[in-house]
Amino acid sequence: MKKKILIVFLAVISAGLIGFSNFFEIKAENQSEIDKVVNYIKSQPQTAWNTMALAGAGETEASLDYLKSIPSGQESIATYAKYILALTAAGKSPVNFGSENYVEKLKSFYQDSQFGDKDLINDDIWAISALGSVGQGNSVMVQDAKNYILNHQNSDGGWSYNISSSSDTNDTASAIMALLEAGVFPSSSAVQNAINYLKSQQNDDGGFPYSAASPSDSCSDAWIISAIYKLGQGPISSNWVKNGKNPLNHLISLQDADGGFWWQSEGDNKSCSSYALIALSKKFYPVSTDSNLKYLRIEGKDSTICDRRISGATALDLIINGSETCNYDYLISEYPGMGFYLAKINGQDSWMYMVNNISPTIGADSYYLESGDEVLWFTGEWLEKGWFQTKIALTKTEDSAEVQVKYYNPEISSWQNLEKEGIKVKIGLSELITDNFGKVKVSLDGLEGGFHQIFVENQIINEIGYIRSKKVNLTAGEAPASHQVGLKVEIEKIKVLPGGDQDGISFSVSPDMLDFGKLKPGGNSAQNLTINNKDSGIYLETEVGGANIFRDNLDIEGQSWRIFSAEIEKSQSKILPVKLSIPLNYNGDFGLMQGELTFWAIKK
Repeated sequence: MKKKILIVFLAVISAGLIGFSNFFEIKAENQSEIDKVVNYIKSQPQTAWNTMALAGAGETEASLDYLKSIPSGQESIATYAKYILALTAAGKSPVNFGSENYVEKLKSFYQDSQFGDKDLINDDIWAISALGSVGQGNSVMVQDAKNYILNHQNSDGGWSYNISSSSDTNDTASAIMALLEAGVFPSSSAVQNAINYLKSQQNDDGGFPYSAASPSDSCSDAWIISAIYKLGQGPISSNWVKNGKNPLNHLISLQDADGGFWWQSEGDNKSCSSYALIALSKKFYPVSTDSNLKYLRIEGKDSTICDRRISGATALDLIINGSETCNYDYLISEYPGMGFYLAKINGQDSWMYMVNNISPTIGADSYYLESGDEVLWFTGEWLEKGWFQTKIALTKTEDSAEVQVKYYNPEISSWQNLEKEGIKVKIGLSELITDNFGKVKVSLDGLEGGFHQIFVENQIINEIGYIRSKKVNLTAGEAPASHQVGLKVEIEKIKVLPGGDQDGISFSVSPDMLDFGKLKPGGNSAQNLTINNKDSGIYLETEVGGANIFRDNLDIEGQSWRIFSAEIEKSQSKILPVKLSIPLNYNGDFGLMQGELTFWAIKK
């Protein structure tokens, strides 16, 4: 079973950002400005806005203790919304982080189909943003607030903080972001009218004022730049250039030597610095980062259905948000008065879930997740003795490897040896059975050189369920030769690995590069690869490297690359559809991204 590797290079241009052609130059140019303002904000007292800004810039070490309670007398929509947004940006749950459930407190302000004071607009704007950050963007409350904002748009296309004042750029930009968060399309007349209003306010210096005929200021620049990013555009694109200048130019011109941002000119206050950092980090509201992603694994009866990082506020949200990227169907039902539950995935029923190896005592729709949480959904009959997670531990010597099956014991919150005979262990295409100590010995001499994947199969023994484990690689002999190519804007063509066709394995992949073109959030592109096999039957698996957009969202034959496998007979060809989908709530980097898709082949 000698393995051979072929690599296909991947490229996606402007994933979510049409027209941002100078991404690499801008990122490099702005990094010093970002570093300076990060240091400045770290030197300032902690606020919710500062927490959002630092999280958006990838800084996660700041203390969050101040968010555990709201000072007496400050209980308002604005405060609850800020606390929720800060916690979700930092990857924490606003439901159980402190002494109060901030989400429920915020929702208590909902009345008469809007939030808070009927004369105000900004409380509805920030309620939408906050609830959207915890996965409730489609709730009745949010949709009502959305309609309230739409019904009070001024005739010039903008909004103010209240329903009776003239439009201003800051509230218009925040309203745009809230409407998009609530599901309004960028192409809608309301959003397009708002964009036209903003363009009408741009000054000749490329920046934006708070209101007409005022000097440009860093707060307004930052709010509008963030809105531009959420629209899927770039602040240096031709749409936002006036008199040869753009809002990013003007924003940077207001940065002080200490990293903070003056409001309008040197000597002003620097209260806009957090907003500026969010804009420079190409983020918008709600601020979302990789820390918002949780690990989702779905184990069906016969195979792994999903294995990737997904955004979502609750354990049930992950199922909803993961369905498109992992290509499965699901059915969610409701117990009257008890909430929602997962009824089916791909026609399979009887679903249960675990978070960090523990079975929660509350429904998945009420379990709010934190950064780093790992969620496992699995199907199986109800067992009085329960189900347990499993994993493989390998001890390798010169000529053999010992496989120890372990299980997670929730009573002591620890992994223990599964000292049980008859546990089924898969290695490649073969099946092994454990002894009464839960061990299997594998002779390396009996394996062809290369990598071999080992995992515990899904099974029930003596009325105890054992869930399929993650795969572990075992190396036998010399690992196959590999070749890494530096990833640049100019994509290098695939090279056959040193040594040519080895041990009767001879296959090729075409084309040698997949270019998914320009994609916006919510878009997708599919390309076909052709595998041509020659000398012997092969078994294929894949690995994806490079940008996270590929690692998190690439499917092969309608399933995640992580669980894809295929068998191809001698002298046969196989066409593989490869699909890249950009999540609608995508909030990562924009511009040109590249990666590589590696095919591993062993003899059948």
